[in-house]
Amino acid sequence: MGIKVLDKNTAEQIAAGEVIENPASVVKELVENALDAGATRIDVEISGGGKNSIIVTDNGSGLATAELPLAFKRFATSKLSILGDLYSLTSLGFRGEALPSIAAIARVSLTTKTDRTLSGSRISLAGGEILKQEEVGAPPGTRVEVTDLFYNTPGRLKFLRADAVESTRISTLISELSLSNSAVAFSLKSGTRMLFNSSGDGVLLHVIASLYGNNNTESMLNLNHTDNQSGCRINGFISTPHLTRSSRRWITMIINGRLIKNPLMVSALERGYGDLLPRQRHPIAVLHLSVPPDRLDVNVHPAKQEIRFQEPETIKTLIYKSVKMTLQNKYQLPEWPQSATAMDGHYRYRHGRPDSWKENNLFDQQIQFDPLPSDYRNICLESEEETAYGERTTTEGCRLIGQYLQSYLVVEKNDQLLLIDQHAAHERVIYNQLKNSEQSTDREHGSQLTVALVIDLPTAWRNRMAKLLPLLKESGFDLEAIGEDSYAVRSVPFLLRGDVDSAQLYDLLEDLFTSNDHSKSDYREAIRKTLACHRSIKAKQPLSRVEMERLLWDWDRTPEAQLCPHGRPTVISFNRSQLEKSFHRKGS
Repeated sequence: MGIKVLDKNTAEQIAAGEVIENPASVVKELVENALDAGATRIDVEISGGGKNSIIVTDNGSGLATAELPLAFKRFATSKLSILGDLYSLTSLGFRGEALPSIAAIARVSLTTKTDRTLSGSRISLAGGEILKQEEVGAPPGTRVEVTDLFYNTPGRLKFLRADAVESTRISTLISELSLSNSAVAFSLKSGTRMLFNSSGDGVLLHVIASLYGNNNTESMLNLNHTDNQSGCRINGFISTPHLTRSSRRWITMIINGRLIKNPLMVSALERGYGDLLPRQRHPIAVLHLSVPPDRLDVNVHPAKQEIRFQEPETIKTLIYKSVKMTLQNKYQLPEWPQSATAMDGHYRYRHGRPDSWKENNLFDQQIQFDPLPSDYRNICLESEEETAYGERTTTEGCRLIGQYLQSYLVVEKNDQLLLIDQHAAHERVIYNQLKNSEQSTDREHGSQLTVALVIDLPTAWRNRMAKLLPLLKESGFDLEAIGEDSYAVRSVPFLLRGDVDSAQLYDLLEDLFTSNDHSKSDYREAIRKTLACHRSIKAKQPLSRVEMERLLWDWDRTPEAQLCPHGRPTVISFNRSQLEKSFHRKGS
């Protein structure tokens, strides 16, 4: 095929795909325009997860009537004139692509009025073409209505997720934007349901409280430092080491008012905690950085979420030192032994265990295996005699050798050597138990908690909670609403009985609410998998001999035991011929 110039319509739709990926992208661009216009109140309304309609209303400066057609032309912007203006840029938008990109793949109506005019103006477009412009009555500010997103690009439309998933993306985005602009009042409504509402009083801690709960704000530390040499400043809040999450979703980075994603900055934040963070846990943080515009390159990607620093080491050092100093100055560490490290709610010692600990007590505190069958020795053992090394052999030819790296069971079965992933194997066992209990007519219900646990859920999850509550109840959870986003947990599934706490429940629910599943059957499957994952033993967890034998016994009798519920293998095997070939042996 020879080279040819694309027609205008095709070129605009391809370019729009770089800026608009989903309904949340539309909301982001429109809200950033409102912020650049000096709005102090921004209201967002969506329908069908934003696929049917998105309405963004602000009280900003508005647009002049004569500028309306120009606003929908590609690369038309009021933010800069020449390339050099990029290095003194203070606005969120500057590329002149947002409105043209939205108009190219949706039907758009924009109504606006400035303080200097008596009436407003409205312009309507479809597929990038102007349909009508008229004079109308309107309050000061701008109102943009976007309907039938991707109506002319069905290939893009089919890749959008379910309404609940797209709605959650928008809710998460508005939450982050409210954290970056605490002096702006935001509201988000889906149909008739209010999903989010902030006061806009300029107090960042109030926004954090509305998103993460009042209880958690008590564990947030104020951070405020300036690097006089570079002119960079950092302020915001970080959580104390005992308030953590299982993912980095709750870390919000803002540079010069712009939400950005930067792994180097997140890494510097977590390094500042040193050994105070438990393994595979992450803090809650909202960090505002002020950096001289000439030290940044914001023109990296059309979505404007990526950024380049002229001196990245300066920014990383500022974050690292600020976090470390804040923790040292304001957080009184408990009386931990010097060699102890927090891990999964317990303390594991680098140089031996305290005398008060029994061997493998860490495992006993977290997971309780059912006892082996009463006739275990008759069923499981080939004979009453043990081998020369004290190991016992099952009738199926299995002989437990031991535990490797405190993560894998080493087993001899006939002429094969097996390495069994203890977490994946236990996960499969629990998953099958949950599935069988759901199919049983006399299955056990949830285990009642002596004292109800109270958890505060993020506002972004509110839209999915109504659908999930009955399914959670089927699985043994009993959650009672005690506020818009707070719940009292009165019972948990029987497999979670024991030393379950609110942090563990929060992590479990987080996995459910942030999954992409949306049908009832998908949710049920996700609940089973999540419960199995959270309740199974972990890697690097020492097991006693009896515990290893119990796990091997259960796993060997579980259907589809070769794979965990997520599809990972639970076992790899080496046969005799493979081993002999590796040792250059010629035969038995």
